[in-house]
Amino acid sequence: MIAAAAVTTGCSGISTSHDFDPNFAFAEARTWDWMPAPPVRRGDTRTENRFVNERIRAAIELAMEEKGMQKVDGDPDLRVGYHLALDDAVSYETMNSYYGPGWGYGMYRYPYGPTMTTSTTRERRYTVGTLIIDVFDVASQELVWRGTGEGEVHQASDPEERQRRADEAVWQVMSSFPPGE
Repeated sequence: MIAAAAVTTGCSGISTSHDFDPNFAFAEARTWDWMPAPPVRRGDTRTENRFVNERIRAAIELAMEEKGMQKVDGDPDLRVGYHLALDDAVSYETMNSYYGPGWGYGMYRYPYGPTMTTSTTRERRYTVGTLIIDVFDVASQELVWRGTGEGEVHQASDPEERQRRADEAVWQVMSSFPPGE
């Protein structure tokens, strides 16, 4: 169940950034394919999960198609890869409460009268997901575009919702690909 939650966050909480090679002619690139599969890692089972990877790949394929890029086997202009990471995070929130005004100030400017201040600190644990999508130029074998999205991971209840979240997250990360459009 945790693995399925790793797909992505709710759409509104994703912060994205993009970077690219301004000298690359993105308008001339029309075909793409996947980067060769990396060797199997035995790390975080939440991200190394067949269902999670299939959802992200389907979302990237849809985004590339909607941007006019054709997926080809063999000799593409671009190769696309991605990386998904999950990190556990903790935040603390302190609430201060002040009850009742003082009756006035004494000669040393300190309040007197019935006042009370209390503080309550709450700990909140959550998971932050980071999705990095890289686009490489096949001819030069250089990275030409990178999009990154980061946000809090919320568990989805069913596979359709998980795919919808993957689609939205990938679309947000790829919103500036290709540059200039």
